[in-house]
Amino acid sequence: MTHTTPPPIVDITVGIPELAAYARTAVRLHPRRGAPGPDDSSIGGPIRWPANEPWPFCDEAFNGHERPVAMVPIAQIYAADVPAYPFPQGTDLLQILWCPNHDGLWLNHTISVRWRRADDVTEVLADPPAPYTVEEEWLVPIPCVLDPEPVTEYPDSDELPTEIQDAIDEWEAGYFAYQYGLSTASGCKVGGGMAWNVTDMGDPPTCAECGAPAHLILQLDSSEWSGGASDHDGGPPRWRPIEDAALDIVTSGDAYWAALEPTGLQIGRYSHGGFFGCSADHRHPATFHSQ
Repeated sequence: MTHTTPPPIVDITVGIPELAAYARTAVRLHPRRGAPGPDDSSIGGPIRWPANEPWPFCDEAFNGHERPVAMVPIAQIYAADVPAYPFPQGTDLLQILWCPNHDGLWLNHTISVRWRRADDVTEVLADPPAPYTVEEEWLVPIPCVLDPEPVTEYPDSDELPTEIQDAIDEWEAGYFAYQYGLSTASGCKVGGGMAWNVTDMGDPPTCAECGAPAHLILQLDSSEWSGGASDHDGGPPRWRPIEDAALDIVTSGDAYWAALEPTGLQIGRYSHGGFFGCSADHRHPATFHSQ
């Protein structure tokens, strides 16, 4: 099923022309529960992992468990499914795994981000190891198929120059339309930017290995849209797909929750987080920032 993000009711660049230079493309993934295979892009599905390559394990001690724990697949994205997102040269497959036992702390060695060429995987690992213990079930995604959709978004205000932040404050006139519905897209997506509305951004993310600026690779979100996130006061949820607009929490039951929370993931305090990669060398370790 196709999923379409409704357009904003206003073009904010008419009121703030200098913001146009900061427009960027994100690809909303619109995960929906299904049965993806290793040759599919997915959230939480089986991945095309080489049979001759060691599976990543996490050796972080957790609640007294000392044995290394097998990581679980979080996402697999084929470049052909998200042509609007630029993959590093020579790669066409992104695979992300993490440890489901980390007590809310995403240390670098508890995540694994791999960029590879799909054709190089000539033999797929048939029986990947599973973690012998999972103490945080909300960190193991429900398998979902994807329906990628490019959207235009603008940076979180923390990323913008002070003069543009001031112009946004004046333009909003009391309702946080920019933050809620005109800047960063909610839900699972690749590319674009992340909202820092919980902690504030502080210093921009950088590569832990070389210090180069880091960019958002993949955002995970506890929900695909928020009931209070509209681009105008009292308006409908800005990031709810048009095709899901008729779903109602009372009458639609499970269908509503499957659309709102398709992956079953809970990030932070029912918020969102993102994997950030080095802008200078994609082989450098990625980091995860949550809100």
